[in-house]
Amino acid sequence: MGFEQEELARAFILEFECERVDPARVEAVLDRMAADARYHVFAWEDPFVGRAAIRDELLRQAAFYSDGRFEIVHVASVGRTVFMERIDWVTMNGERARFHVVGVFEVDDHGKIASWRDYVDSREIAVKVKPTPD
Repeated sequence: MGFEQEELARAFILEFECERVDPARVEAVLDRMAADARYHVFAWEDPFVGRAAIRDELLRQAAFYSDGRFEIVHVASVGRTVFMERIDWVTMNGERARFHVVGVFEVDDHGKIASWRDYVDSREIAVKVKPTPD
């Protein structure tokens, strides 16, 4: 155990590596998730639960960034839980920026992502990306 879950989490996050996240890409991501998966955009917030809610949130987010690239720094696992330190590169508001992120993934018995929580410093985002004018 562990190594298989780590590889599933790697493949999952790298599914987002593209110029633009479009509906087809979102469906490819959702195919890697359990039907009742939980997604915490920020770990302390209530999760989006189920593929329909996660789909809506991912499509909402997709409008704000492009050219996603992910550098996986470290991966460790305990049983079905995978911890992944990474650097996420995106273009937002015309600015290319990188963000330090730790994602925690839980993988179910069927090899699907059952839970995804990201830990990111919202201040880092605010400092590196200029807000869009109103």
